Amino acid sequence: MNDLPCRLAMIVLTFVAAVSEAQAQEASSVPPVVTSQPMDSAGPPAPVKKESKFHRNFFDETDGKLDFSNFMAKGGFFPMPVIITEPAVDGGFGIVAQFITIPKDNPKRVTRRMLGAVKTGNGSYGYGYFQSGSAFGDRVSYKFGVGRGKVTLKAYPEILPSGLEYTNKYDYGALASVRLHLADPRFSLGPLFDFRKLHSRIDLDIEDLPERFSDFERKLQTGALGFGVHFDNRDNAMTPTQGYNIYAEAKFNDSAFGSDRNFQIYDVHGYGFHKFSPDWRLGAKVELDAIRGRYPVYFASSINLRGIEARRYQGETAVSTEVELTRQISPRWALLGFAGLGFTDAGGARIFDDSGAKIAGGAGFRYRIARKLGLDAGIDVAYGPSGAVFYLQFGHAWAFNLD
Repeated sequence: MNDLPCRLAMIVLTFVAAVSEAQAQEASSVPPVVTSQPMDSAGPPAPVKKESKFHRNFFDETDGKLDFSNFMAKGGFFPMPVIITEPAVDGGFGIVAQFITIPKDNPKRVTRRMLGAVKTGNGSYGYGYFQSGSAFGDRVSYKFGVGRGKVTLKAYPEILPSGLEYTNKYDYGALASVRLHLADPRFSLGPLFDFRKLHSRIDLDIEDLPERFSDFERKLQTGALGFGVHFDNRDNAMTPTQGYNIYAEAKFNDSAFGSDRNFQIYDVHGYGFHKFSPDWRLGAKVELDAIRGRYPVYFASSINLRGIEARRYQGETAVSTEVELTRQISPRWALLGFAGLGFTDAGGARIFDDSGAKIAGGAGFRYRIARKLGLDAGIDVAYGPSGAVFYLQFGHAWAFNLD
């Protein structure tokens, strides 16, 4: 998806879905907590203080460190707070109520139902419902979500380089995908669905805007059908250390599907992860996002890198590349450095300027918050064209765009 506004309410839900994917992968392998009883050679076993339920849920039985593995692997109801650090919306906070069903006979056939809401510092908000699961003996997987909300952002068109603040209020946004897994389960393909209704307005009184900017101050309905092809052999859904996730998707907004505008969105993303040794690993990504046709201005593609404000550099085509080197300094702690390069092409419509090369980079740390699930959490500090930005990370920094 190219437009941040419609995803605001959904992003916390899809993120938690990825967490529960890790839960499903490990649910059948979480061992019970074993409490050893020291023996006195001169008598019966010494009494052992019974661990509290809280301690069993939130501390690891092997090293005694803070760890959420046992709590997360239980399934059932799982509330999750979400902290938003994106400067484009002045940060914010969210909460997700997650309900997980994990069959005992097939722990990987997990069904997730999530209800969540977010509120940001610039008055944006969103709430929605997300569900995912599988059918036909795991040959088919599905995801769908619905949400409402209001998002205030800035666009930077060619004629207003200082920025144009606008607000999109969504009556609804509905997204869905269905994927058939082939004989080789690493490959999958299937249709995509994307329907929205919104009202957009400019937050300043500006006269004599070009006709292309009539996208603002009006209601808009979009309807798109599309198709995606995916490859995924990562070793972990949330904090991968080995493998690849590559996919290509195309969506076609057309009047035949109820859209007021005819335009097309194309995304080709590739992510790779490689271990050089138990202590060193490398990650790399390439994202190509493009939009064509009579697209609304605020749907334009944009650079997506740590250190660059969301939606700051837009165009008809955007390329974002990043590499990340991680050093594991202990079983729990890791340090990492990253650097990225992105650019946009304004295209024939000339709504935006070509961005030129935009470089950003930084460093961060990770703590293995769920050892049995291979799940990390931490903080990144990145520096880009507009200065320093920090991010709270739960799972990999690219987790939002991974399958």
